[in-house]
Amino acid sequence: MNYQQHLETITQIGREFRYCKSVESLFELDQWSALPRKGVDYRQEMAAYVAREKTRLYCTDQAAQEEEYFAQVPLSEIGDEVERGVIRTFLQRRRVAARTPEDLQRQYSLIKAECMEKWKQAREAKDYRIFQPWLQQAFDLKGQIAKAIDPDRPAFDTLVGLTDDGADVEEISREFDVLKEGLKALMHKLSQGRAPQAVEYPQGDPAAMSAFAQSLARELGFPTDLGTFNDRVVHGFTSFMGPRDARVSTYRSGSHELIFTCLHEAGHAMYSTGSSQKVIDAGLWGGIEGGFHEANSRFYENMVGRSRAYWDYCFPKLVNTLPQFAGMDQDTFYLGLHRVQPSLKRIASDEVTYSLHAILRFELERDYFAGKLRAEDMAQAWNRKYQDYLGLCPPDDTQGVLQDMHWAGDYIGYFQSYALGNIYDGQILQALERDKPDWQEDIRRGKFGPLNDWMRENIWSHGCCLTAGELVKQITGSSLDARPFLKYLDEKYSVLYGLAPQ
Repeated sequence: MNYQQHLETITQIGREFRYCKSVESLFELDQWSALPRKGVDYRQEMAAYVAREKTRLYCTDQAAQEEEYFAQVPLSEIGDEVERGVIRTFLQRRRVAARTPEDLQRQYSLIKAECMEKWKQAREAKDYRIFQPWLQQAFDLKGQIAKAIDPDRPAFDTLVGLTDDGADVEEISREFDVLKEGLKALMHKLSQGRAPQAVEYPQGDPAAMSAFAQSLARELGFPTDLGTFNDRVVHGFTSFMGPRDARVSTYRSGSHELIFTCLHEAGHAMYSTGSSQKVIDAGLWGGIEGGFHEANSRFYENMVGRSRAYWDYCFPKLVNTLPQFAGMDQDTFYLGLHRVQPSLKRIASDEVTYSLHAILRFELERDYFAGKLRAEDMAQAWNRKYQDYLGLCPPDDTQGVLQDMHWAGDYIGYFQSYALGNIYDGQILQALERDKPDWQEDIRRGKFGPLNDWMRENIWSHGCCLTAGELVKQITGSSLDARPFLKYLDEKYSVLYGLAPQ
């Protein structure tokens, strides 16, 4: 076969891999929203089967031959980024699949649904001990799989790389240290300023709030022909069913916070459905997993959705649509959104403290896989870190170590992505303001097209052809750098607290 024939062979393997991922996304959505308890056992069998088929795509004799062929192809000499992406992702998936012991993967796939059930039961009982043996089993199986994939790397480094392809744990730790110190300094600075008053936001009809929040997400740039909403889950998430099909799941609430959940998930949905046709044809649609996807969602949630410009445009809509806000003035509403107040709950935390929630979870995972922390000590370690980082101690395990579904839901080695997303956002914002210095004036007029066009051209259209490091370098000219995000926070919150920016 010639080069093009070899390339088409691995491209087809990648397409079939995406078919399996789409089926898994359907399973995930159903598991969270509709799967009855007595359906768990059969779902475990189905999930294990699909996982095996997905892996086998890269374990055939043909895949081995293609690995041998493309290992000799210098990627740096290939000018087309889609071709480079096809080859890079094939080689990476081939290495993972070929080196992952089938028995370990089967064991892990079989416990996933039961692990989720035990997490749910533990949350109901507010007792981590119910989930603890399942967490240990999941973590230990993941660690064994990681060591099989790369015996020469620490297991946690491999797991982080599986979530954030190309990321370096040493580099992440370095920038997290910069971020932590910067956030501590900013929190101290803000404590000397004039904090916005606490606002008791009115609650309303959940159906009305859901309809309003979804309408804002649609107006932002997530149209009805690219995806749907449902509101039957406890955590917001987006399922990537196809290159032009994203399903947003949220919870039912009459709180204004649902607006930001919908904007956040719309950011995921727009990114996942924004790949170019060439990228879709190559099976590389959906965007870069991990931190860069979080960057897109948090950009729309925070840098757009919590901006003064956005609420200059949206506040009249709010008061005209939801009568409970009719007696509130815009400044009170806006300033209340930016009160920095340490919180026990990651998904309810403010922009300034949010990254600390993600960093401490990352550190707990890192300590576990380094042998410094046992599963039975996880809840106490969680509580100590919350006290140290945020000055708070969870009153029970449901508000503490059990608050996230990630460790029950096959997202081990994922938490760094949330803080990485914030760091990437600072760098994306810096590039956006370089190219479109008046972008906030567009937002103030309700014109989201120019921003979305910039995002599509510079980020969405590339799918996952590049790693996050490669794409941020292409956009900004620099590697991972926490300083632009800290600058954004300092400039925004210093003004809100009546202080001078640095």
